[in-house]
Amino acid sequence: MAVEGEGIEKSRQLAEKLAAWDTRIVQVAAIGELAEDTNIDLVCSFEPEPDGDATGFFWIVNLLARIEFEGLDEQLAVPFAYELGFKLGEQVFLPNGEILKEPEELKILWTANAE
Repeated sequence: MAVEGEGIEKSRQLAEKLAAWDTRIVQVAAIGELAEDTNIDLVCSFEPEPDGDATGFFWIVNLLARIEFEGLDEQLAVPFAYELGFKLGEQVFLPNGEILKEPEELKILWTANAE
């Protein structure tokens, strides 16, 4: 089932909150279809970019810890499961260890330029 209306709005609210917590985030995008029955990969782009993948994963872990501590999923009533990854150069690093070359199906949820 596709995530429409409220689900997309919740994705954008989540992305905005992440960017408010870490001002290095300049964009948050989703990979693939936004669907309630799948795990959605959200990709954070940072400026400046992390020095390497270890630093990028550290930044993501900090965000995940804050999400848990603040109870953000419950506050926003996020209707889907998601994982956070990050972009480094032309590659996207996902939490399952997968590294993707610039995926074409990135759907921009939030960007700093839109404000």
